[in-house]
Amino acid sequence: MDVKPRKSPRQSRAKATVDAIVEATTQVLLEDGYDRFTTARVAERAGVSVGSLYQYFPNKAALASAVVDRCCENFLTTFQNALAGRRRGTLAECIQAIIDVGLISHHLTPELHRIVLDLAPRIGVAEKAELVSRAAAREIETMLREHADEIAPEVDIATAATVTETILEALAHRAVTSHPTYLRGERLPQEAARLVTNYLLRTA
Repeated sequence: MDVKPRKSPRQSRAKATVDAIVEATTQVLLEDGYDRFTTARVAERAGVSVGSLYQYFPNKAALASAVVDRCCENFLTTFQNALAGRRRGTLAECIQAIIDVGLISHHLTPELHRIVLDLAPRIGVAEKAELVSRAAAREIETMLREHADEIAPEVDIATAATVTETILEALAHRAVTSHPTYLRGERLPQEAARLVTNYLLRTA
């Protein structure tokens, strides 16, 4: 399945066109789902001709892949910015920052998150989500090393970064797919913070 764009936009006008097409794809996916959405409907929603759309995207799988790409990029940027804003705080504050991104101020609506989880393996781009997970784990590891004096000596920091990222990713995915109401309350973030903090912190 060809999910690569035909070409990358270079001029600002072309970039605006591609942005409009990807945003329109997101909206149509949310309304119609992957099986029912068409390139013609996306072009109409984006305000471009089907020919213009095909200049950049060869098929609907490529359009869906672009949505997955954008969601992954937005999450990683939000995650990095959240940690950067708390770098000088305590370990607990940094943990709270990444929980805010994953479970409270979620970068995707539950509906879009479900679509991305379904589409990535379906169109053969599951590795993109895995790349984001590994990048997030690296960010967490860097943060943990900066707060090594607060972490229990028996904790291996590289392993702890992977464990922490996996816990938060699993909680977010389970909440989105099975218990979306959890994302609107305080209990899940509070329990997640307690779980990760107690795992990492040095005891007195």
